[in-house]
Amino acid sequence: MQATDRPHIHGKVRQKLLSLVKEIDAVYKQHMHTPTNVVCDICGKGDTSPSHKVKDVVHGYEHREHMSPHLCYGHSCGWRTSYSNFENNRKAHLLGLRRRHSSPDARLQTVITIHNTVFEEPVLSDEEIDLHFAQYLANQLMKLST
Repeated sequence: MQATDRPHIHGKVRQKLLSLVKEIDAVYKQHMHTPTNVVCDICGKGDTSPSHKVKDVVHGYEHREHMSPHLCYGHSCGWRTSYSNFENNRKAHLLGLRRRHSSPDARLQTVITIHNTVFEEPVLSDEEIDLHFAQYLANQLMKLST
């Protein structure tokens, strides 16, 4: 679009393309800046910025969106870390790998093996995910109470 070769031939097409790109960008930004009017189920905070919105579907609940908790940016990041560690530990157990190694190379090799393995079925059941979220929620509420 921004090449300078033969502008007398491609100038009008470039201008049309640039105007379409600007229009798409404006629609996208308008949508992203629209508040969700949803609050975090843990702390009650709402959207703080276009990039720090309350997530309505979090990791582990993608296949059952209606059950997903709503989490603010901070709690969503914490849950994602906790859930990923829980899931990776289960995958390592299923593969017969140790997650705790003495050398960084061994840890890296374990992570690579886990991420390169395709699991046909989910490694965690819905009940396990719900129980893990309940434990995460209890830990967060304990932190808030102190």
